[in-house]
Amino acid sequence: MVRSRLPRLAVCAALIAAFMADLALRPGGTHLTRTIDDIGEMLAAATAAGFCGWRASKAVGRPRVSWLLIGTGCGAWAVGEAIWCYYELLQSRSTPFPSWADAGFLLFPVLALVGLLFRPSAAFAGQGRIRVALDATIIAAALFLVSWVLALGPVYQAGADSRFAAIVSLAYPVSDLMLLTVTVIVLSYSHTGDRLGLSSIAAGFLALCVGDSGFAYLTATDKYGAVNLIDAGWVAGFLIIALAALLDTGPRDDSPRLVAPRTALLLPYAPALAAIVTTMHELSNAGLDQVETAAASTLVGALIARQVLVLLDNRTLMSRISHQAFHDVLTGLANRALFNDRLEHALDLHRRDLREVTVLLLDLDDFKTVNDSLGHPAGDELLVRVSERLCATVRTGDTVARLGGDEFAILMEDGGDALDLAARLLSSLDLPVTLAERQITVRASIGLATVLPADPPVTGTEMLQRADVAMYAAKRAGKATVVTYTPSLDADAEQLDLHNALAVAVSLEEIGVAYQPIFGRDGALRGFEALARWDYRGRPVSPGVFLDVARRLGCLTRLDELVLGKAAAEASGWPTTLFLSVNVDGETLSAPDAVERLLDTIRRSGLDPRRIAVEVLESSLIEYDAPALSTLAALRQAGVRVVVDDFGAGYASLVRLQALHPHVVKIDRSLVAEQTSAHAPTALLAGVVQLAHRIGAAVIAEGIETQLQLSAATAAGCEYVQGFLLGRPGSPTRCRETIRRGSVEILQPSLPLRDQATGSA
Repeated sequence: MVRSRLPRLAVCAALIAAFMADLALRPGGTHLTRTIDDIGEMLAAATAAGFCGWRASKAVGRPRVSWLLIGTGCGAWAVGEAIWCYYELLQSRSTPFPSWADAGFLLFPVLALVGLLFRPSAAFAGQGRIRVALDATIIAAALFLVSWVLALGPVYQAGADSRFAAIVSLAYPVSDLMLLTVTVIVLSYSHTGDRLGLSSIAAGFLALCVGDSGFAYLTATDKYGAVNLIDAGWVAGFLIIALAALLDTGPRDDSPRLVAPRTALLLPYAPALAAIVTTMHELSNAGLDQVETAAASTLVGALIARQVLVLLDNRTLMSRISHQAFHDVLTGLANRALFNDRLEHALDLHRRDLREVTVLLLDLDDFKTVNDSLGHPAGDELLVRVSERLCATVRTGDTVARLGGDEFAILMEDGGDALDLAARLLSSLDLPVTLAERQITVRASIGLATVLPADPPVTGTEMLQRADVAMYAAKRAGKATVVTYTPSLDADAEQLDLHNALAVAVSLEEIGVAYQPIFGRDGALRGFEALARWDYRGRPVSPGVFLDVARRLGCLTRLDELVLGKAAAEASGWPTTLFLSVNVDGETLSAPDAVERLLDTIRRSGLDPRRIAVEVLESSLIEYDAPALSTLAALRQAGVRVVVDDFGAGYASLVRLQALHPHVVKIDRSLVAEQTSAHAPTALLAGVVQLAHRIGAAVIAEGIETQLQLSAATAAGCEYVQGFLLGRPGSPTRCRETIRRGSVEILQPSLPLRDQATGSA
């Protein structure tokens, strides 16, 4: 791209240099140089008009109008120069001032200014018009001050033959000033795709302004001769505008850029700095006249107003960020962080003033059925409806929060009948909710935990754990009911101990990792899946249990990082042909700093990110769509592969598969378990494999427990296989033994089936 622009830039620079050399050296004498000067200016303006028209033909909507207006302005200037040539070259006399040539010259900045205003820009869209107006005031005042000192003042003080002539003389630099102001504003609010063409336009306008201002100054002081080097400003300006039309890659349609880039914050200060330097110079010499004082005062006032506006905008932004940090995006309720903060404050008051505090934990019954049958948008709408009913039922001083998923919490800080409130909350859900033209009946289970004034102090974590225990008791009691926590709930007390023990295990990094081998369809070892393991009181706890507990405790993200770190450190010693697959929850992926934390964990292990695959359940992204998908995209950019786990098990898997852009799809074990023939996989299994291949993803068949399932999976086209038949999850030592063995014998579909596994890990 850069090389393709260099010849155009070189031609433009060469023409400008040649013209300036002719003006300076006058090799053919003054008359010939004046002829070349006048005709060259006319041809440059006509060339700019032609290229602007060409660029307009490539655009549509407002950009087309913008280029047409700029091109028409260039054409008007060319006509004015043609009139000038008529007087000077054909009639051999000075052009009258003012004349019709001046009309053509002055029409250019007017049409160019309107053309810039037609260009789609964030400067003229959205809610930032006040800031843009202040920026325009700053730039206009600064440029006016500089121009007055360098050109306008001398022109005004020199006077003219008539008032009309004086007005026309001043019209040149004033119109140029307006044009430059709008140019700087549009340029400061431009984006990368617009900046090359706009910068070239701005450079062309600046060269024309130098020419106009210099001409006005030299004419007013009787120093403008038949040939003057200042004339090069016009030729250079129009040639650069023609070049801008060639290079412009800005908006081709009416789509405005509603978000201003960072340059918009700084660029208005550049002309302000020039004005300040000019003002200081004037003060050190003869001082400021009335016009300069007024311009400087306007500039200072606009700068102060802009800074006040920035402070107000920052305050609003910080307020918005604070609200987002402590409120649930979907429902607008308090989130877990805000709820925990208010709960701790209420418990502080309990310790100091012996106030009663109650926490109600509400979990919707069978919410997953709604997501699976009607889709996630319907599930989100249901959560919003439920939150509205909860808020309408509680008292004014109570705090309602969404802790995540379909789990809500209510905090009562100043006593009251908690059981009555729980009953009213359940009653508020009795009225069916209409979703996707269906009537949905909502039920919920509520766990209730209270500390009375005479009870010993407790922590917020303990209160939530107690409410959680009571809520699970309500689920076991038949759902749609309320259970109050009491120490007599033995099973629930055991569950509470489990919660505490897991929190300690995560903090002390006592979570273990097991490795299950993954083989290619040819039997070669391809990698391992890392699986979290934890023992409680000497007995292994099912991952399905302790991972759910970790999610409720809010330490699932830390647990995922522990497993990733330990597994990656172990895998760094494997042969480079083997990859590591690690399960990461959607909650972990949605954390604000997920990308930095995960990649930092990988870097510390020394393992190449290209040897790591992140396994994610599509269903776990329900609550974390945008941030989780953004994290996956960043990991993919870093070389990490994405694996969709348990594909084919839920309603939304097919709908959302394309959005995840997976490298590998791991089909759910239920599809493999249904196989009845080794040579003819079921239509569902074959269809899912074909679907994955169509989007460019490889396929892992997990849950292989029999030779029949193995043969059916390979017959369906699965590139990888995994299951107890081939190797169970094992310790790092067992993992290294499997690596030394290297492969297992895989029976191809065309071969006879055997009754026992030919290899195990």
